[in-house]
Amino acid sequence: MHKGAAEIRPVQASGMENVHDSVDDYAAEEIIDAPPGKHCVYSSLRTSLRRYGVNMAESELFMLCGSMCAEYSGDLKRFGPEKYPEQLQEMAASGGPVIRVEPWIVGVSDETDLLRALTSGYGTMLHTSSTALTYHDVYVKNYPRGHVIELSGLDLQERTAQVNDSFLLDSSGHAMTYVGSARLDDLMQGIIEYAWVVEQPAPLSPGELHAACAYHIRQYVTGHEAVWRGVPSSYDPGNNPGNVAVGKQVKRGDEGYRAFVEDFRLLTDMEDADFRTYCHEIYYNLRLGSALHLTDYTADYCMLHEATLGPRAQHVMELAQSLHAEWHKLNLHIYKTGLQLRKHRMPDITERALSLIDKQRHMLEELMFLAEQAAE
Repeated sequence: MHKGAAEIRPVQASGMENVHDSVDDYAAEEIIDAPPGKHCVYSSLRTSLRRYGVNMAESELFMLCGSMCAEYSGDLKRFGPEKYPEQLQEMAASGGPVIRVEPWIVGVSDETDLLRALTSGYGTMLHTSSTALTYHDVYVKNYPRGHVIELSGLDLQERTAQVNDSFLLDSSGHAMTYVGSARLDDLMQGIIEYAWVVEQPAPLSPGELHAACAYHIRQYVTGHEAVWRGVPSSYDPGNNPGNVAVGKQVKRGDEGYRAFVEDFRLLTDMEDADFRTYCHEIYYNLRLGSALHLTDYTADYCMLHEATLGPRAQHVMELAQSLHAEWHKLNLHIYKTGLQLRKHRMPDITERALSLIDKQRHMLEELMFLAEQAAE
């Protein structure tokens, strides 16, 4: 267990068929030796699926969710994969586990809804504001962000919850885990959505994984909306008009990256305080969820599936590792540029970022070709 993690007592496992009559106490068996993750969404999914005996890597879940297709709608502070429910819908539409997501409605939803979801299976994922996670100072003291944790137990009499946080990123940037208790009333203040596995998930074959991976990369390359096995994308205005703000065009994948970077030109005319803030947000968005995770997970996926992707997977993995290092270097440069108020650097930063986007597209096209061949 990592330093800073709280140990909780072992409890007896409860299966899907064993629904508790009491609303006062429920706990699922802890997952032993769950390592810290690289991203809260995919690491919490990984841990939840392990409860059902399905072992999937974060990189595989990232590909299944189509999360390489980062989106941009004109706000430089917001760039990254689809919203949490839409990512889970993409995963299910790609042949992956089916997970139900319910919004948390203030004044309507309450802890008995969480208990009901918990007792239907082994664990429940919470998408919440980081400010509600009072079990660690890093959440309390920093800017509020969305964060996903797993809820594995409730004690309504004591007003406590047992949680698994597999991506607790401390102030030094070191990822660790927290397994322990949280104040239930604090969690109630920040929940955005809760989600749980609704049926026994089945492992996917390498061919099924590669087919989904190739499909979503083609989405990235074309920028078109997804239609997977007859299931429309959640961002189709005809299906969910509330998902897209009226008057805003959402660009995805390669188009999204280019539109995001080309808008860096807007920073040069900003006031100093705004310039610093926007540079920090750009740094954050490239670091978590988009470019750095995309390249890191691509390398992991190629290494994990080298046997079925073929010998060229090694080449794609090396491309991904090299590109990850380049994005990391440029991203630090963006952060320092904001701190130093060096607005004159933005044209050079923009040009370098567009060059990396070209390399990123080439890397993904190479992986798409290998995945399509392996899926046949």
